[in-house]
Amino acid sequence: MRIIDPNKFIVIDLYAGSYNIDNIGHELFNLERNPIDGNYYGYCPPRDGIVIKKLGAKKNDKYVDNVLVVYVSKKENSSNREIIAFCLNARVYKTGQSGKILNRYFTDKDGQKKVSTYSIKSDNLFNLKGRYNKFEIKIYDYSKMMFRKQRFYVGKYPDLEKNIIEYIENYLENKDLLDNDDNLEQEEIQNSDAASSKEIQDAINKSLSIVNSSQGKSIAKNSRISKAALKEANYTCIIDIAHKTFKTKRQIPYMEGHHLIPCTVDNSEFFYNNFGKNIDCMENIICICPNCHREVHYGEWESKSRKIKMLYKKQNDKLEKVGILLTENELLNLYKR
Repeated sequence: MRIIDPNKFIVIDLYAGSYNIDNIGHELFNLERNPIDGNYYGYCPPRDGIVIKKLGAKKNDKYVDNVLVVYVSKKENSSNREIIAFCLNARVYKTGQSGKILNRYFTDKDGQKKVSTYSIKSDNLFNLKGRYNKFEIKIYDYSKMMFRKQRFYVGKYPDLEKNIIEYIENYLENKDLLDNDDNLEQEEIQNSDAASSKEIQDAINKSLSIVNSSQGKSIAKNSRISKAALKEANYTCIIDIAHKTFKTKRQIPYMEGHHLIPCTVDNSEFFYNNFGKNIDCMENIICICPNCHREVHYGEWESKSRKIKMLYKKQNDKLEKVGILLTENELLNLYKR
């Protein structure tokens, strides 16, 4: 269980201020890793000024560490807010920061080039935008003015804050369980037989199978297709054929199946709706050793992105041949979420 300090807590409302009506909000990059150093830099509307004394800072402090930062945004067709992301153990600055290599530039709707500063820095961000059962803040249960300044601090709504922290802690616990789902998926692949030629051929055009659970929606994947991809690769790691593991109870080298385009609900629906293709297919599944597989999921960005670029170069021709089209940058962005 991760420990959250309930005394260092801020909720920030994104994309909803008056500035956003006619302009592009400076919080445009809040949920994206900075490509320079891999950290997340968050703008806090309006104008980045955060009263860090309310987060436990002393008079002369320029920043405070170990803050839980929760990002919310308006629910569609409602004034209520939903939690769309959060950062654990963030550094929160008293004033907006900038720095030549960290600035994010954008062209606003009036054609002017502008820079988005930041007052939040974190090496982690949990993006919940694609989550099925988001936490909803019902504004009129508290105050219709609660986001007038686009944020509120710890102590303002104690019961709500307690519920938010419980929600986040439960999410983190369930996320650990969901991470274990990959282990279950790999075990199923090991115990499966390889798909037949017809099954492989039909997979690309097969309708999506979406499963609902207490953790939300997920795609039901065919382990037989993944096993066929491992077999086709002769159980060698696509990153480096010299990577060795152990033999399974079936007396074959242990390798894992990985969907190059992550087989999430959002990704699956996008490629099915736009290209009519199911990404749970041979062309999108690679054979990879468990160490490389974990790095692709959890490694630091510089090394991880190099591997993803390598995989793109090796696999893109196969994807294009079956009508699955994406650029290298589009693939990289799928791993930054």
